[in-house]
Amino acid sequence: MYQVLVICTGNTCRSPMAEAILRSLLPQELSGVVNVSSAGIAAYPGMPATALAVQMCAEGGVDLKGHRSTALTPALVRASDLILGMEPHHVEHARGLAPEAAERIHLVTERGLAPMGGTADQYRDTFNRIRSHLLGWIPIIRESVERREGVRRSSES
Repeated sequence: MYQVLVICTGNTCRSPMAEAILRSLLPQELSGVVNVSSAGIAAYPGMPATALAVQMCAEGGVDLKGHRSTALTPALVRASDLILGMEPHHVEHARGLAPEAAERIHLVTERGLAPMGGTADQYRDTFNRIRSHLLGWIPIIRESVERREGVRRSSES
């Protein structure tokens, strides 16, 4: 199983949104071999996603109701094939936890994303930006999975 880990600060806004969005974007041939999870560098374990994160995901056709926050650990970083951070300091923190995994840890976007909290419009904008950037990661995930797992592209089936 190819493991993608999305990280942010508290694991109640951006990274859970990204986790759910990425899971919804995975093509059928990848959904059975790619596991997507999220964690926060300063997360308090067991917290639900914020109400606005749940609402914006629901508006985008993505279910986030069952999310519970997870703290980022060295073991989570080491166990992941691809780690996507929301902000540069998330990437640096993860690299500090597991330096041997540094080449697998990337910033989801060079632009950064809206800060924690905010208005419904800020959450909606963040949802849309996360989704847009994650679409660009699908081909990279596909190529990595195909190389490692031998999954064929649907057009080759």
